[in-house]
Amino acid sequence: MEELLFGESQKPKSSVWDDYVPIVVEGRHIDIYLTDAIDAPSEYNKACHLLSNAYKGDSVTLHINNGGGYVDSGFMLVDAIQHTKATVTAKLSGTVASVATIITLACNDVVAADYLQFMIHNYSGGASGKGHEMKAQMDFTDSELNKAFSEIYNMFLTEHEMELVIAGKDIWMGKEELLGRLKARKNNDLEALKEIEANRKAK
Repeated sequence: MEELLFGESQKPKSSVWDDYVPIVVEGRHIDIYLTDAIDAPSEYNKACHLLSNAYKGDSVTLHINNGGGYVDSGFMLVDAIQHTKATVTAKLSGTVASVATIITLACNDVVAADYLQFMIHNYSGGASGKGHEMKAQMDFTDSELNKAFSEIYNMFLTEHEMELVIAGKDIWMGKEELLGRLKARKNNDLEALKEIEANRKAK
């Protein structure tokens, strides 16, 4: 029966939920599911295309629940989010870590589920080639990524916390602290941010 319906050389169309990055478009709203590790940039071509071609008044929800992955893919998504005409909301649940936090902070609004685990840390990776080539690559990567992270997490982490992250510390937080930091960032309230840091030290 399947051969009669689809022909010998054709297969039934797979469900959108079989895609590595499921995307559902309903009218002027788009749901993009980032619920697996952030993989190679090519996995996000469709998502970035839709963001780039959205109109003012469109809305996009990024459903984020993953432990991070390729920073290049993350930056690609961030660029698309920053330049889209649509309003982008990050809807967080489960674990949102590493480059997934960078994607989150690029969005216009953030909705966080209960029991959220939000984690920021420094990059990890490696290099190959001749010794001087590896050193040149790592020196450049270290300098540029640390600069990028300082800009991305500005007024979300204090300068002292950012120094700790660059030095290798992981910073974990739940829903309440995340929302408190986002509020301080939105209001450019450094004192509130420092108070959040002080409360962390007191625990």
